[in-house]
Amino acid sequence: MVSPTQLLSIIESSLLGPSQPSPSQRVELMHAIRRSLPSFKSFLSYPPPKPSHRAQVQTKEVRLPDSAPISIDDQDLQIVLKLSDDLHLNEIDCVRLLVSANQEWGLMGREPLDIFRLAAGLWYTERRNLITALYTLLRAVVLDQGLEADIVLDIQKYLEDLINGGLRQRLIALIKELNRGEPAGLGGPLCEHYVLDSRGALVERQAVVSRERLVLGHCLVLSVLVVRTSSKDVKDVFYALKDSVAELIDPSNSLKCQITFSLLFFLVITFVSDALNAVPDKASILSRDASFRKEFNEIVMAGGNDCNVEGFVAGVRLSWSVHLLLIHDWDAANEAASSTSSNDLGYLNSCLDFMFSKNVFQFLLDNVLRTAAFQNDDEDMVYLYNAYLHKLITCFLSHPLARDKVKESKEKAMSMLNTYRLVAPHDFGNGSLDSQQAMETDPFTFVSLLEFVSEIYQKEPELMSGNDVLWNFVNFAGEDHTNFQTFVAFLKMLSTLACSQEGAAMVYELLQGKAFRSIGWSTLFDCLTIYEEKFKQSFQTAGALLPEFQEGDARALDAYLNVLQKVLENGHPVERKNWFPDIEPLFKLLSYESVPPYLKGALRNAIATFVHISPDLKDAIWRYLEQYDLPVVIGTQVGKGAQPMAAKVYDMQYELNEIEARRERYPSTISFLNLLNALIAEEKDSSDRGRRFIGIFRFIYDHVFGPFPQRAYADPCEKWQLVVACLQHFHMMLSLYDIQDEDIDSVVDQSQFSAVSQTTSLQTQLPVLELLKDFMSGKTAFRNIMGILLLGVNSIINERTSKIHGQLLEKAVQLSLEIVLLVLEKDTLVSDYWRPLYQPLDVILSQDHNQIVALLEYVRYDFLPQIQRCSVKIMSILSYRLVGLVQLLLKSNAANSLVEDYAACLELRSEECQIVENSADDVGVLVMQLLIDNISRPAPNITHLLLKFDLDTPVERTILQPKFHYRCCWVAFIYSYLIPMFV
Repeated sequence: MVSPTQLLSIIESSLLGPSQPSPSQRVELMHAIRRSLPSFKSFLSYPPPKPSHRAQVQTKEVRLPDSAPISIDDQDLQIVLKLSDDLHLNEIDCVRLLVSANQEWGLMGREPLDIFRLAAGLWYTERRNLITALYTLLRAVVLDQGLEADIVLDIQKYLEDLINGGLRQRLIALIKELNRGEPAGLGGPLCEHYVLDSRGALVERQAVVSRERLVLGHCLVLSVLVVRTSSKDVKDVFYALKDSVAELIDPSNSLKCQITFSLLFFLVITFVSDALNAVPDKASILSRDASFRKEFNEIVMAGGNDCNVEGFVAGVRLSWSVHLLLIHDWDAANEAASSTSSNDLGYLNSCLDFMFSKNVFQFLLDNVLRTAAFQNDDEDMVYLYNAYLHKLITCFLSHPLARDKVKESKEKAMSMLNTYRLVAPHDFGNGSLDSQQAMETDPFTFVSLLEFVSEIYQKEPELMSGNDVLWNFVNFAGEDHTNFQTFVAFLKMLSTLACSQEGAAMVYELLQGKAFRSIGWSTLFDCLTIYEEKFKQSFQTAGALLPEFQEGDARALDAYLNVLQKVLENGHPVERKNWFPDIEPLFKLLSYESVPPYLKGALRNAIATFVHISPDLKDAIWRYLEQYDLPVVIGTQVGKGAQPMAAKVYDMQYELNEIEARRERYPSTISFLNLLNALIAEEKDSSDRGRRFIGIFRFIYDHVFGPFPQRAYADPCEKWQLVVACLQHFHMMLSLYDIQDEDIDSVVDQSQFSAVSQTTSLQTQLPVLELLKDFMSGKTAFRNIMGILLLGVNSIINERTSKIHGQLLEKAVQLSLEIVLLVLEKDTLVSDYWRPLYQPLDVILSQDHNQIVALLEYVRYDFLPQIQRCSVKIMSILSYRLVGLVQLLLKSNAANSLVEDYAACLELRSEECQIVENSADDVGVLVMQLLIDNISRPAPNITHLLLKFDLDTPVERTILQPKFHYRCCWVAFIYSYLIPMFV
């Protein structure tokens, strides 16, 4: 029998390599999986403890299969017995684990607890390898990986035999069993809570088991598309889903959520695929059993007290109703089945009524599709989930019975909301729904359905191609809106459908033509012009107040502008140049206080899409911004030395601090910064080295980024969008403009000048120099950026996987590290001349050792290679500049974790086995270069630390122990593996 580690290695090299497997690899693959058949048939089933075996172990003389007798001491005996008790394993197998752990690691001199954790971790590694092997085989069959058809067929036949032999039932049982608080599952209260993984890192046993359950859930989902599901499996998974949902106490527990999602989508895919695969000569597996249909309908329609459980059950009802819709059509065409068709019709109608009354679409949006857990799940699994949601909604919207329910839902939404029409040129006086009433109105099922469709195709826009059912639904959904809620939801759906080049062209033509009576591009621009004229008239009338902007009108215009933005972003580069010849109306409302900030945000976001269309449009945008937008773009009175204004001036500073800050919402400022960043990025003239942007820079530095930690934010996403926009501006200033000789003498003692002099000198400032001064004196930008980075890599990892704003925070961390790196690359050019007012950045960082540790620990962040790359480059610079860096890391207790993290980078690099095209950007090569550059420096140096030299003795006396220090072994191995790439 092939070991799980060998099996996984063979499978991955054959199926996941850059090219098709060779004939010898294919033979090796099929031979390996056939020899592993017993392991798959008894999947993760291990012999339990046995009194006779325990008695044999207690004699301290144990005979393992195919080996000589082994003697164990008292310590070994206690470890073996605890392994047996904690893992519910046979005692003889626990002795084998101990022997394997000694061969793998070298146990001499280790503490008993470490030995136990290493052996337990080895057992979990074997399990993980076997699970991953199965998952990889299932992916090869279900997902299109470009493999040759005959090898896929061979693997499919192998998997079909396994599944028909009971593998699926075993997967379901394991997902349940591993969730129990007992030795065979999560571990009992007296069990050790931690193990040492394959890299020697301490990990929580519960996290390891939860990860196993998630991959098993993915395997369960993929198995549906290899062998269709039986009625018993459907019921078992349904009950498992209800149990799993009932335990979802903490929505931020991504693993538990993802396990629950896998069970939900197992049922979704089962019902949809089973019905779609029904053909005249091959009926649906589930439809053959009328008693199951009756029983399951009663089960799925039964009510409960737990709202969360009921919501997920409603999601199952949706897929069950689609199954019944498709089967009903097949039965209707088959006269022999007409007797059961009427029963199914009754099930279907009751299911549809219940589903629409409970608004299943809104629940799935809020608790599944828009959660961080769903968005951070395995990329291929999320694609599969969305692909079957696409099939589900397409089947749903194409069936007459479902369309009738949708039509009824639309009519209900139209009748229950007050009449509303977007203002048009001839009827401006017909206002929209009152703002307060709009806020109190719950989302109707029809609105939620539109948003549900939007969410599906936003993630996978290619699924829209050739989808006539979807576009027919668009035509139906766009007719006769009487309120802004449904109207806005419809426009939001259009913006989603415009997320591909094909979709953008179709949406543009749809709104350019006469498909809808009151919806079109002309309506958008006419309404913007009418509001601008009304504001202008009021502004020119002495004592008149600006009219209020109606909530419904603002929301509708906001949605319109989002459609325009997506159409331009994804439209054909040549065709889109002629789509909107006059963009001036988009600017005219930006300076009015009555315009809601979120509408200004939508206007600027739409304007920003024109920046990249042509150079002429970019220049026109600059002109229009100076003419219409709020001051600050060119303003000079924005520095700290600015004189106070005699009267209130409505500018960007006022809007940020007095309007948006009070509401704790910042869409206008975010869009303002993003628009300016987009314009600056397109500038080709760098002769003034950014001097013309000093007003923008000072506004961002003094009023946006400076106080950002003290501001309140209603939405964490907006907080990090604001931060990212500021950091992108700083990054551009540092990367676009270099230091020149005249800059060396530009720094003088600012204390010699008055505030008036400081204001006068504003136009002589350069953003790049101001940033260098800030960092080299530890001022505002430096403190705020380090405040972001000092959140710590572990906290960032947790936020990235459990929060919606996680990806924005990740982007902020990446930009922060890149800015630190840019400053480190420039500060030495001026530091010798700017002392003592300004110090090199390494000196500033050394004032708090936690700052250095935080920067270097981002090598652990493996979600984004750019972050690891920055951290390694910073380590390389600091290892050269800071003589006592090794002692600093040892004193801060960060050394051991850094050794593990750097070795993990190299291990991952070795597993990828890809040719390095750009060595400057490859993390593995950067680590190797770091080791090479430091090896000749005075001891102890960073290379000695990372190779696990004994730093308490002369380095030449160090005896490396690859088995004892696993990371050292890997570093040494990969050192020899990668070194040819350099020489």
